[in-house]
Amino acid sequence: MSVLRLTSLRKATFYFIKQHRKNIPISCRALSKTVSETEDEDKPIKFTESPASKWKAATSRSGIKDDRLWYEPYVVLASVAVFMVYFCILREENDIDNELSRSLYNRIEGLEEHQLIQSLHYNEQHGLPTQDILKRLEEIREGN
Repeated sequence: MSVLRLTSLRKATFYFIKQHRKNIPISCRALSKTVSETEDEDKPIKFTESPASKWKAATSRSGIKDDRLWYEPYVVLASVAVFMVYFCILREENDIDNELSRSLYNRIEGLEEHQLIQSLHYNEQHGLPTQDILKRLEEIREGN
């Protein structure tokens, strides 16, 4: 029952567009062609007249190729080169750079010791060597 309603709706739309075609903008006139083509769905469609005849198999395998400007890679390369020259060579270090170069252990009090204790427990449970961890723990405790 819904198929009959859709078919009658298509026909009504087609006839409305056909009657008022002069008032419809050119961009919308393409819709009337698709409606008229679907009017007789029982008739076979000729492959040579369908949009499928223009489809290339290579498009299915590799996708639609974007047309890029010939100079686009050169512009990107130049932009990246200018960026790298500025940030790696020309730019001087400031106090933020110096702050970022500090170790996390220097920023948070007791972090290294806590992490070494956790590593010591793990190595003891799994039978791994602990000499280096114990040595570093002694250095930290002597420094405090």
